[in-house]
Amino acid sequence: MADGKRVLDLYGGHCVNTLGAGDEGLRAAVDAQWRALSFQTNLVDLEARERFLEAFGANLPDASDWSVFLSNSGAEANENALKAAFSATGRVRVVAFGGAFHGRTAAAGALTDKARAFPMAPFETARIRFGDFDAATEAIDERVACVFLEPIQSMAGVVMPPDGWLEHLRERCDATGALLAFDEVQTGNGRLGAPFAAQHFGVVPDLITTAKGAAGGLPVGVTVMREAVAERVDASRFGSTFGGGPVVLAAATEVARRIAAPGFLENVKAAGVALRKAAVVGPVRDVRGAGLLLGLVLDPAVAAGAVRDHLLREGVLVGTAADPSVVRLSPPLTLDPKDAEALRRGLASFDRTSMEVKA
Repeated sequence: MADGKRVLDLYGGHCVNTLGAGDEGLRAAVDAQWRALSFQTNLVDLEARERFLEAFGANLPDASDWSVFLSNSGAEANENALKAAFSATGRVRVVAFGGAFHGRTAAAGALTDKARAFPMAPFETARIRFGDFDAATEAIDERVACVFLEPIQSMAGVVMPPDGWLEHLRERCDATGALLAFDEVQTGNGRLGAPFAAQHFGVVPDLITTAKGAAGGLPVGVTVMREAVAERVDASRFGSTFGGGPVVLAAATEVARRIAAPGFLENVKAAGVALRKAAVVGPVRDVRGAGLLLGLVLDPAVAAGAVRDHLLREGVLVGTAADPSVVRLSPPLTLDPKDAEALRRGLASFDRTSMEVKA
């Protein structure tokens, strides 16, 4: 911090700093690419793109069965997934969910929960309650182009899917010809202890989007679609000036390779377990989530903002959520499990001073 105080980062720039601050491998990859070729139009073949596709593709479920389009952000990735679904199915209706956050642009905002939505929806959206099996059965019919969701709703407060929920959506999509799209802007790139939520939950969608941590701190958006979907898509609907630039892809390649490296995801799981054990103290009543995307559910009398501010004074940086009773953790995936002790101490000290903080 500006005053020289060291802070343990358990927020990771909102799921962005996958490899932590100042990672040497990431610096070297970016520096080498900048010196070799800083930028070139993505209309020509790029070695950086080929290296990225190989490394990133190896982390996807059924690795050989996907096409990839590159842009600059999660909202762009989601908008491109929507365009692909509309083009592939010839339909324009989308099923989305309460509590969702998919971005602030027009199409992504149309899927986002109404509190944050873009003021005008450019297509028809059926919004149902996350986890409502009966509503999903009724809403997902032959008019629907795609069902679009976060496998874990992070912004809503790290809301987990009920048992069988993702499988139910997959079955309904298969039965009606709708496509299933996972917004993995936050859950992807190793955060759950698996490369993607698709592998964590064992349910493979037709489209996957990701961004945030995919390039470890540089802006990238990735839209991934099944080859069977891509074959039905009008490619002229897609384009990006900066998407897939060589420097960004050098960073994203380094991230993808590190995620696949022996022991990396095991550390994510171990750090997640350590944080869970450390967190149930003081104002915390429950912990939900997976890997290193965790929601600390607080005593109803305690505001998440107060806990966040207290922890920062104690040298621990965390985030909040749309749910005012939830503190979110999304640290770098390189977190040492031993560092969870700092969270425990900070939460325990809040317990001792909670009356003063509440007042």
